[in-house]
Amino acid sequence: MGRRAKKQKVVTKKRPVVATKFKCPFCNHQSSVECKISNAEARAKLDCRVCGASFSTPVHHLTEPIDVFYEWLDACEAAKNKQAAADPLGAALGR
Repeated sequence: MGRRAKKQKVVTKKRPVVATKFKCPFCNHQSSVECKISNAEARAKLDCRVCGASFSTPVHHLTEPIDVFYEWLDACEAAKNKQAAADPLGAALGR
C-alpha cells in the first residue's frame, strides 16, 4: 500500500512595491511629496508638505504614482528650458 500524495505548497511571489512618496524637486526634502490618484475624477495630484509645491495632471486607469511624479519633473524641466530660451543672457550667467 502506498501513501497518500501530498499537496505541494503554493509559492506566492511578492509583487514589487511602487513608491507613493518622493523627493521634492524644489526643496529637496526626502519623502515630502505625496501622490494622490483619483480614478473617479481622472486626476492625480502631487503635493509637497514642506514647501507647498503642487502639480495636477489627468490620468487613466493604468497610471501609477511614479508616472505622475516623472510627468511633474518633465514639466519642471520644460518650464526651465522655456525660461532659458526667453532669457538667453540670464541663463548663461546663471541668473
